Amino acid sequence: MRIFRDRAHLEEVLGGVTKWERTLEALRAGGRHLGVMYSVGDSLTTMRARTTAFATDGLVARRRYQCVLSPVDGDAAVEVAPVATLVPAGPYSDLTDRRYLRGDARRHTVRRGAVLVIGPDEAVRVLPVPDTTVTVAYVTVEGATFPNK
Repeated sequence: MRIFRDRAHLEEVLGGVTKWERTLEALRAGGRHLGVMYSVGDSLTTMRARTTAFATDGLVARRRYQCVLSPVDGDAAVEVAPVATLVPAGPYSDLTDRRYLRGDARRHTVRRGAVLVIGPDEAVRVLPVPDTTVTVAYVTVEGATFPNK
């Protein structure tokens, strides 16, 4: 897990790599409708919605995509834990690339404008903060470029 203080910080650290440049473009995109999923091929999907739309009962891990979360108009609360310290709460789904887990997780606040990046070896739970909108992106873990773009 990494929390970047803002998008410029993410660009400073990971900029120059195609997948992170595309992720930054997606995070900056204006005019996106709430609750609508947008896609850049199979490598990147994004959605802007209230945190309540992303909230789950358990922690969620992904194998093929990293989760990137950036609050738009308030602070977001998340819980994060290493997958290795958790126990399965159900089977992995290849269709959704989700694995639900349970166990102890550490709570973090992601400030408005900051960017949280969750790796494939971590699980996250977005907590419902009704007045906060976030942009969530799922970015492929494979390679540094988007082969279909």
